[in-house]
Amino acid sequence: MNSLIAFFARKRLFGDLLTLIVIVVGLASTLLVRRETFPNVNFDILVISTFFQGASPEESEKLVTNPLEKELKEVDGIKKMLSYSGENRSEITLFLDPDQTTESKAKDDVQSVIDRLTLPAASEKPKVIAINSKLTPIIEVTLSGDMPDLELRRMARDLEDELETVSGIARVAPSGLRDEEIRVEADPRKLAAFRISLDEVVRALQAQNVTVPAGSIEPRSLAITESERIVRTVGDFKSPDDVGATVIRANDLGQPIRVRDIALIRPSLEKPKIISRALGLPGVSLTVLKKEKADAINVVDKLKAKIDSLRPRLDPRLKLSYVNDFSKFVKRRIGVLSGNLYLGLVLVLIMLALILEIRVALLVSLGIPFAFLGTMAIFHNWGFSLNLVSLIGFIIVSGMLVDDAIVVTDNAVRLMEEGMDPETAAIEGTQQIWPAVTASVLTTVLAFAPMLFMSGIFGKFIREIPAGVIIALLISLFEAYFILPAHIASYIRVDLKNRYRKESKGLRKKLGQVAEYWDTRVTPAYKRQLGRVIEYRYRMAVALVVLFVG
Repeated sequence: MNSLIAFFARKRLFGDLLTLIVIVVGLASTLLVRRETFPNVNFDILVISTFFQGASPEESEKLVTNPLEKELKEVDGIKKMLSYSGENRSEITLFLDPDQTTESKAKDDVQSVIDRLTLPAASEKPKVIAINSKLTPIIEVTLSGDMPDLELRRMARDLEDELETVSGIARVAPSGLRDEEIRVEADPRKLAAFRISLDEVVRALQAQNVTVPAGSIEPRSLAITESERIVRTVGDFKSPDDVGATVIRANDLGQPIRVRDIALIRPSLEKPKIISRALGLPGVSLTVLKKEKADAINVVDKLKAKIDSLRPRLDPRLKLSYVNDFSKFVKRRIGVLSGNLYLGLVLVLIMLALILEIRVALLVSLGIPFAFLGTMAIFHNWGFSLNLVSLIGFIIVSGMLVDDAIVVTDNAVRLMEEGMDPETAAIEGTQQIWPAVTASVLTTVLAFAPMLFMSGIFGKFIREIPAGVIIALLISLFEAYFILPAHIASYIRVDLKNRYRKESKGLRKKLGQVAEYWDTRVTPAYKRQLGRVIEYRYRMAVALVVLFVG
């Protein structure tokens, strides 16, 4: 280790170039690193959903849930299994053990069990869904206005299509958006007059509201140059007129009786399942989900710009507002981190300038941006992101990044004051204290290291906190051992004759007076007190034990 310190201290140009490279790469990584609300993690949860039309909860449990549970017991890595059987559906939730299986392997095993299982013909094929945080909501856009529900729905659908064209948006999930339907309100008197029951009307509508493939028409012989034609019977209802023209049956004279003859037909919306209001008016909420690799702040900015460009074309009655904008939380925490870093730089410069040379303060302060930018480069390279969780780690470590640099620089300056040349002082000063400084930094590293190995969903979420703290501390340690000595040898000179700047004016004179007071008053007083503590060390030890117990 001593030889490595000496080697790097003598390669001054290499130290300057390495500093420049780390700063440039770190700045580029800071601009490119992904910013999002929470880290992307797999929850190790699989959900098996089966739709069973017309089934009661008892039938769903007996015919779908129980057979699936029985077969799924053979799948390895399932820690816990929960099931729910309700009307028309069955749902089984599997909690996986990450120590025994992976999400992809468990999903394949579950799918193979489903493929060989025979379920009722009326039920749909079960769907296996993995729960993760890849698609995360970042903002909600609410639409409201004093207008008919059909108009509001149409505008919400149009805006949904427009927003999904924004790069970085994976999907827009509407809430409170009811499906369109055509309401058929039969007149009881007309039904009685034509002797038609409601069942006949329902069967007629079901029979004709279908599109059925009817095979194909092939050429009569290979010699004929006709192409094969596919025949399809198209009967889907497109408008209320199509529903009204549906024939129920013919009367005794052979005249068709149509739906419009016995019912009032009008466009409508399904009954509301969720009542949504915004700004005191009926509304619709569009939840925007971003893609896994997209930047949350950039996506929200693009979305707002897109909406601003669409406003002139929108109905003046339509009111738009933003709710649950998670990008604001990310911006706010990044602001806290930036403020801590700037404040740390200023305080380090002020405190060191009061005691040491201003060049010493500048070199020591360089350790803060160097460690932070180096961490940003590693985060970007490893696919980590800046989120509400990882930023906690950066905020914690921002006040620890210059501790080792202060000790190394101060020891080197002390040796210069004793007569050593700058290069020798930088090498000797670092070699003398690197074991103690390493032990000091490693105590913090080891305090955060267990968090890297926490299990469960909570462990996955907070893993980036200790990663940020440990990486930043190790980079600051690297800078203190292999780059800072070269800078000390190149840029720091101790002028004992003009140390207190008695002939200087203004700020330099004030700083000289503070340095003189520190050296002539504070340091001797501290030495005297330290001597007394060492002289009565046993009494001090007993007093500390009593104080600790108390």
